[in-house]
Amino acid sequence: MLRNFVLSHLSEGVRSALRNLKWELQAMRMHRRGSRRAAQFGGQRELKLHLGCGDNLKSGFVNIDLNSKADLTLDLRAPLPFRDDCCCFIYSEHFLEHLEYPNVVLPLLRECCRVLQSGGIFSAGVPDTEWPILEYARVRNDGILSAREGTMASKIVRHRDGAY
Repeated sequence: MLRNFVLSHLSEGVRSALRNLKWELQAMRMHRRGSRRAAQFGGQRELKLHLGCGDNLKSGFVNIDLNSKADLTLDLRAPLPFRDDCCCFIYSEHFLEHLEYPNVVLPLLRECCRVLQSGGIFSAGVPDTEWPILEYARVRNDGILSAREGTMASKIVRHRDGAY
């Protein structure tokens, strides 16, 4: 009955907002649960974090995601529930590009700096965004994404690809 009311009386925009609210409430519950579980790592000094792991769990790491398969279900838009200088390695691959920049990414990076020990390693892999930007700007426009002769982008691309 409620479903019929929602479908017949609310716009798609309102229905979408309600779906988003439902997800945010679920994420908040999962984050609280994960934060409580994070206490088990409280005394450790050489933590290795894998942020936004999805289904790709790494052995020897604390795998973190809003995915039930992760070691900790944390909303990485919130502060990390770890003490300062407790991590020797923080790894993330194909995750940061899904966060809002700069409002969400920069606070997360500050949190990573806070928990990362001096001399620790932060390793992040994000997709190569140079080629779609060049293609969009029509600097590269042949469909195979090669640059026009004589442009600065052509020189950069050739150098990067090893042709110089």
